[in-house]
Amino acid sequence: MNRFQSTGCYRWIVLGIIMMGTFMAILDSSIVNVALPHMMSTFGVNRDKIEWVVTAFMLASAVAMTLAGWLAGQLGYKVLYLSSLFIFTASSAACALAWSYNSLIAARVLQAVGGGAIQPIGMAIMADLFEPHERGRALGIWGTGIMVGPAIGPTLGGYLTDWFSWRAIFSVNIPVGIVTIVSGLVIMKSESASKRRQVPFDGWGFGFLSVALIAGLIALSNGQEKGWTSHYILTCLALTIVGLVFFVTVEASVSHPLLDLKLFLIRNFTLSMILAIFRAIGLFGGLFLLPLFLENLVGYTTIQAGLWMMPGAVTVGIMMPFAGRLTDRYSYRWLVTMGTALTGLSLILYGNLDPLSRALYIIGPQVVRGIGLAFMMTPLLTAALNAVPVERVAMASSFLNVAQRVGGSFGIALLNTFVTNSAHVHAVRLGELLPTQSNGFYRLALKSSSLHFFRSHGILPSGQLKALTASTSVILHHAQVLGFENGFVFAGLFLIAGVPLSMLLKSYSRQPVV
Repeated sequence: MNRFQSTGCYRWIVLGIIMMGTFMAILDSSIVNVALPHMMSTFGVNRDKIEWVVTAFMLASAVAMTLAGWLAGQLGYKVLYLSSLFIFTASSAACALAWSYNSLIAARVLQAVGGGAIQPIGMAIMADLFEPHERGRALGIWGTGIMVGPAIGPTLGGYLTDWFSWRAIFSVNIPVGIVTIVSGLVIMKSESASKRRQVPFDGWGFGFLSVALIAGLIALSNGQEKGWTSHYILTCLALTIVGLVFFVTVEASVSHPLLDLKLFLIRNFTLSMILAIFRAIGLFGGLFLLPLFLENLVGYTTIQAGLWMMPGAVTVGIMMPFAGRLTDRYSYRWLVTMGTALTGLSLILYGNLDPLSRALYIIGPQVVRGIGLAFMMTPLLTAALNAVPVERVAMASSFLNVAQRVGGSFGIALLNTFVTNSAHVHAVRLGELLPTQSNGFYRLALKSSSLHFFRSHGILPSGQLKALTASTSVILHHAQVLGFENGFVFAGLFLIAGVPLSMLLKSYSRQPVV
């Protein structure tokens, strides 16, 4: 036994090791987006192909998460965590050294396999290290990386890409990964073989679930672009439903299922799975809509928009440990309810956001949202892990993370579709109203169907053409602003609708915390 393992700080040192690995894996899911145009230039591929750098990572990590519970029983927590971290670090180096588009995609899949297991197995290690009345505090500290990573990813990715190259967003993982792996080898204890739960692999269940996840996530990612009623998307949705039906059928009939369906009889676990979707709306309502608003409608660069997002990330980083301490003292129900309501309120406050809004109106709701997310996430995860049997913690943490991943994709798809449709409706209504206010614009609008013909024959003066173009641009821009405002309010109301569910969480008696 080394000197670290014999000290009272051992658990907290291991928590730091887990937090570093989790932060790397989460950060890598958001840091890549800003570098995609540079990758397109390097490999000479189009937008549809380069998007697989993101899509392949998302799909592979979701599938890998489902295996974390079973692999933990076969290998043990320490071996699985450090092996996953090694795969993630080595494949990060392969991404940085990619010599072709295909080699980059292959490396990203391997990176996702390692990264996908890091988060759920980290949760399982914490549940093993900390008693139920201490898990809130531990999860609060650990969750800081989960919440801060996506917020700073685009900004960090932008800086690394601008100052170095897109390869730097992957190579930055290498020194951090090496230090974390070495620390884990030296410090972390290996659990006894008696604590492992080696069972046969549920191949059929894994196969059907993989089909459902891959098809479902592809549909959510491409639905807006390809059309929700297109043959491609409907086929993906059909495969999702078929995969889920067969997966549930298999899990109900095998002796050692990948997911024990009896877990859904536990109230707090089931509610946590459902509320993961609501939390995703709250998380991505800020991390998805706000940066798009700042970049597309205000005109900020990716780095500038990222800097405007920093107050929210800082607030979450400060509040997560605080929320964790309160989780160990007070009712899950009231903390999650308060967090859900605050997160919903923060998004509704953006209902009047416009390109000329002052800093207070951009930063203020972010601070409220950061507090709300901290009080929503930490008690929710603690309630779920404290409710399930000890031998099912690894399995439960795996599928909690899958639910969060699917919830995130669902949240982005839902908000993107809603904002796009809302902006279209506002553009039509504004176009109907403006002619009654401006006869000059109405006369120009009548000529728009033959605009090119008139312009080419010198009939339409350039001044009128510019006026028409400017007026149309104003309508479209204002319609987009209104669409985003409606999207923020919709996301906020969606969160508020989750309050009754959070009120159903069951509280557990706790030992007093010193």
